[in-house]
Order: sequence, then structure tokens, then C-alpha cells
Amino acid sequence: MKKRFLLWDNPCIAVYALVGVLLLVGGINVFSASFVKAQGMFGDGLYFLLLYYVYALLGIVAIAIIRYFGYKFWLNKKLLYLALAVVLGMLIAVEFVGEVNNGAARWLKIGPLKLQPSEIAKPLLIMIAAKYLGNVMKRGERLSQRLGDCLCVIIPTLIIGFLVYKQPDMGTAAIIVALVMGLFVVAGLPMLWVTGMGILGVVGGGILAFSSEYRAHRFMVWLDPWLDAQGRGYQTIQSLKAIGSGGLTGTGWGHGAAKFAFLPESHTDFAFAIFCQENGLIGAFLLILVFCLLCAACCKIAFHTRDKVGFLLAVGVTFLIIGQAFSNMAMVCGLLPVIGVPLTFISYGGTSMVISMVAIGLLLSVYDEEERLQKLEAEPPEKRRSDLRVVHSGRWQR
Repeated sequence: MKKRFLLWDNPCIAVYALVGVLLLVGGINVFSASFVKAQGMFGDGLYFLLLYYVYALLGIVAIAIIRYFGYKFWLNKKLLYLALAVVLGMLIAVEFVGEVNNGAARWLKIGPLKLQPSEIAKPLLIMIAAKYLGNVMKRGERLSQRLGDCLCVIIPTLIIGFLVYKQPDMGTAAIIVALVMGLFVVAGLPMLWVTGMGILGVVGGGILAFSSEYRAHRFMVWLDPWLDAQGRGYQTIQSLKAIGSGGLTGTGWGHGAAKFAFLPESHTDFAFAIFCQENGLIGAFLLILVFCLLCAACCKIAFHTRDKVGFLLAVGVTFLIIGQAFSNMAMVCGLLPVIGVPLTFISYGGTSMVISMVAIGLLLSVYDEEERLQKLEAEPPEKRRSDLRVVHSGRWQR
């Protein structure tokens, strides 16, 4: 897969370059959005910036490890079931001993580490879906003919979605279900089923949204934040004020006023609002352009991958990285309800950062596998036959 991708020799280099740009911009933005809070809480304005790059470094190590072994190794059924058992255990533990923040228990403290199991569940379910649905695609069968394979994906998705919903975190639960459903659609789910499940999802979401006074109020405040300007609408209003005050060119790095106790979660879920205030419409456009280029590079890798499992894995990673980014930006702009989704690589968040890098590692391992297959096909027939066993058994031996 050595075809050029815009300015780069291949999409792999493009992914590295674009993620590097996002990490640079994200670090600057996290520092700018958090130094006031960090100085007040820890006496060190660099506190969140240093942690941001510590987690980024851990993510880079994760990318190297994942690429070394290859995605076929990580999609081994035994490893997937073990990982699923661990994630389910952590989600159940959150229910009883999870750290509560803003009325929700979403974090699990393990020694010095603070993990968010729902973030870990996202790539895991993508891997499970790619494994089972990709194998159905390989055999050229319809999903409707392979109910057992479909249930191996649907059952863990519904269990994890329910546990996340109970935290309560309806937004993340919806994203988890949507990610897996997106892979079902890509894998060839009949349109009648897609339509039926879409209607069921909308109706079910509506029922859940109005199943309690708290959620109904939150939905109404999303439609009109000024209904509760000092309560649940406060965050959205302050976010819109921050974005609007940035104008065309912004106030400049570090000069935005929203971080001075006006906008809650200014360095995490609402980091994009600070970015817009300090970089203006032009800066926001350029950031969105970087995400669009990253999406194009991911799609290039996905659609040039012949292995159906690798194809679905790459598509799932693209949904996760790019879909979550645009969901966050839509939330910050008031186009979606406040759902607690970070902006990939731009928001501060340890688990989110490492998991996003893990997803990038899986994507690049798909690229690596396609490259190895192409090199193998270019070899003389005698050598190719002797090497085929190595490729099909798992990771290509260097």
C-alpha cells in the first residue's frame, strides 16, 4: 500500500504526521485551558500538561507493541474473551467502588492509576465485532445466516452498554452501541434490519431520555439552555459564549477568559471551546481540517485492505477516532446534548489518550499486514509458498 496520500508517501506516514500535529496542538491547548486550575489545585501550572504527555508517551509505547505483534495476534479469541472478562469486572466494580464525580461513578482507582473502563470497552468491542463479522464476510455469507456469530457481538455489546448506562452515562452507552451497529451496517446487515433497528434505537432512546425527570429536564435544556441558565444549561451557555467571543482570529493562546472559572471542564470535555476562543473561526476550521485529513488517511488504509477482518477493524477505529471527535465538537457547539465525550487528542484525559493511541496502533497494524501481503505476492512463487504458512498463522516473521 505504497500509494501516495496527498503530501505524504503513504497513509501510514500521514497518520503519524497528523496525530503528531494533534498532540502538539492538544498539549498547547491543555496547558492554556488548565494552567489556572492546575496552579490553584497543585501549585504547578504545568501539572496537566506534563500528565498529558506522560499519557501520550504511554500511548506511543502501546502503538509500538501493537504493531510489533500485529492485529491478528490481538484478535485471538482467548485474548478477546480474557479482555472482555476484565472489562466486565471493572465495570461491575465501578458500580460498587467507583470514584464519583459530578454525580456519576465512571472511574476506577487502582493504586495511583485512575481508569475509565467505558473507554477501554470501545476498542475491545470493535475488535470483537471485527473478528466475528469479518469472518462472516470472508466466507461470503450473510449476517442473517450466521446468528451465532452475530450474538457473539450483540450480547457483550448490550451487557457493556447497560453497565455503562447504569453509571449513569447514557451518552457513552449510546456511542458504544452506535459503534458496533455501524460495523454491522458496513458488514452487510440487510437494509430492512438497519431500518428496523434504527427505528428501535430512536424510540428506545426517546423512552430512556424521558424515563426520569432528570433526563427529560436535561433534554429540554439541550434544546434551550436558557431554560436553566444557572443550572444544567450553564455549561452550554458558557461554551457558546467562549466560542462566540473568539471571533475570526481568536484572543491568542493563553488569553481566553473562559478558563478563569467561567467554563467547567475547560481542559477536558470542553477543551474545544477554549481552543475556539483563543484561535477563532480560522483556528477551528484548521483543526477540523486536520481531523478530516486524518479521516481520509484512515479510510485509505481501510479500503485498500483485502482482509475483511482488518477492513472492519480499520473502519471501527475510524468510527471511534473521528466519530468521537466530531461528536465532541457538536456537543460543545450545542448541536448535541452534553454527553461527556472528550475531543480526541485535544482534551485532557489519561484513559482516553491511551485508548485513542491503542486504536491508532490497531489501524497501523492493519496497514502493516497489507504491506506484508503485497511484499509476499511480489516474491517468486517457490518462496511465496513457503512463506504463506507464516502469514496465515498470525504475525509475519521479521
